[in-house]
Amino acid sequence: MSHICISRHHTMDREHVRSMTQELGEKLKSKFGGDYRWEGDMVHYKYSGVDAKVSFDESHLEVNVKLGLLMSALKGMIEAEVNKYLDEHVS
Repeated sequence: MSHICISRHHTMDREHVRSMTQELGEKLKSKFGGDYRWEGDMVHYKYSGVDAKVSFDESHLEVNVKLGLLMSALKGMIEAEVNKYLDEHVS
Protein backbone atom coordinates (compact mmCIF):
# COMPACT_ATOMS: atom_id res chain seq x y z
CA MET A 1 0.00 0.00 0.00
CA SER A 2 1.23 3.46 -0.90
CA HIS A 3 0.56 6.67 1.01
CA ILE A 4 0.43 10.35 0.04
CA CYS A 5 0.43 13.02 2.76
CA ILE A 6 0.35 16.71 1.84
CA SER A 7 0.02 19.53 4.36
CA ARG A 8 -0.51 23.20 3.50
CA HIS A 9 -0.77 26.37 5.55
CA HIS A 10 -3.74 28.58 4.63
CA THR A 11 -5.16 31.97 5.57
CA MET A 12 -8.74 31.34 4.39
CA ASP A 13 -11.75 31.51 6.66
CA ARG A 14 -13.35 28.25 7.78
CA GLU A 15 -16.37 28.65 5.49
CA HIS A 16 -14.16 29.11 2.41
CA VAL A 17 -12.05 26.05 3.26
CA ARG A 18 -15.18 23.97 3.86
CA SER A 19 -16.66 25.08 0.53
CA MET A 20 -13.42 24.29 -1.33
CA THR A 21 -13.21 20.88 0.34
CA GLN A 22 -16.84 20.15 -0.59
CA GLU A 23 -16.09 21.10 -4.19
CA LEU A 24 -13.11 18.75 -4.22
CA GLY A 25 -15.26 15.86 -2.98
CA GLU A 26 -17.83 16.53 -5.68
CA LYS A 27 -15.15 16.72 -8.39
CA LEU A 28 -13.61 13.42 -7.34
CA LYS A 29 -17.00 11.73 -7.29
CA SER A 30 -18.00 13.00 -10.73
CA LYS A 31 -14.60 12.33 -12.34
CA PHE A 32 -13.72 8.95 -10.82
CA GLY A 33 -16.83 7.62 -9.13
CA GLY A 34 -16.76 6.48 -5.55
CA ASP A 35 -18.35 8.52 -2.80
CA TYR A 36 -17.48 11.01 -0.09
CA ARG A 37 -18.91 11.99 3.26
CA TRP A 38 -18.28 14.64 5.89
CA GLU A 39 -16.93 13.69 9.30
CA GLY A 40 -16.75 16.96 11.26
CA ASP A 41 -14.15 19.12 9.48
CA MET A 42 -12.94 16.26 7.30
CA VAL A 43 -14.08 14.88 3.97
CA HIS A 44 -13.55 11.15 3.56
CA TYR A 45 -13.49 9.94 -0.06
CA LYS A 46 -13.51 6.24 -0.97
CA TYR A 47 -13.16 4.56 -4.30
CA SER A 48 -11.83 1.19 -5.33
CA GLY A 49 -8.16 1.26 -4.32
CA VAL A 50 -8.32 4.82 -2.94
CA ASP A 51 -9.05 5.97 0.61
CA ALA A 52 -8.57 9.74 0.94
CA LYS A 53 -9.17 12.21 3.75
CA VAL A 54 -9.00 15.98 3.58
CA SER A 55 -9.03 17.69 6.96
CA PHE A 56 -8.54 21.29 8.01
CA ASP A 57 -8.42 23.68 10.93
CA GLU A 58 -7.98 27.45 11.21
CA SER A 59 -4.57 27.50 9.55
CA HIS A 60 -3.74 24.08 8.06
CA LEU A 61 -5.15 21.77 5.45
CA GLU A 62 -4.03 18.16 5.22
CA VAL A 63 -4.61 15.59 2.50
CA ASN A 64 -3.97 11.92 3.28
CA VAL A 65 -4.41 9.32 0.56
CA LYS A 66 -3.94 5.59 0.90
CA LEU A 67 -3.58 3.79 -2.40
CA GLY A 68 -4.17 0.10 -2.94
CA LEU A 69 -1.76 -2.08 -4.89
CA LEU A 70 -3.08 -1.29 -8.37
CA MET A 71 -3.55 2.44 -7.70
CA SER A 72 -0.06 2.78 -6.23
CA ALA A 73 1.27 2.67 -9.79
CA LEU A 74 -0.44 6.04 -10.29
CA LYS A 75 0.94 7.62 -7.11
CA GLY A 76 3.06 10.24 -8.90
CA MET A 77 0.20 11.36 -11.11
CA ILE A 78 -2.28 11.49 -8.22
CA GLU A 79 0.15 13.43 -6.02
CA ALA A 80 0.80 15.91 -8.84
CA GLU A 81 -2.96 16.43 -9.36
CA VAL A 82 -3.56 17.00 -5.64
CA ASN A 83 -0.70 19.54 -5.48
CA LYS A 84 -2.01 21.30 -8.60
CA TYR A 85 -5.50 21.56 -7.09
CA LEU A 86 -4.12 22.90 -3.82
CA ASP A 87 -1.89 25.40 -5.65
CA GLU A 88 -4.94 26.74 -7.48
CA HIS A 89 -7.37 26.83 -4.52
CA VAL A 90 -5.48 27.27 -1.25
CA SER A 91 -4.25 30.69 -0.21
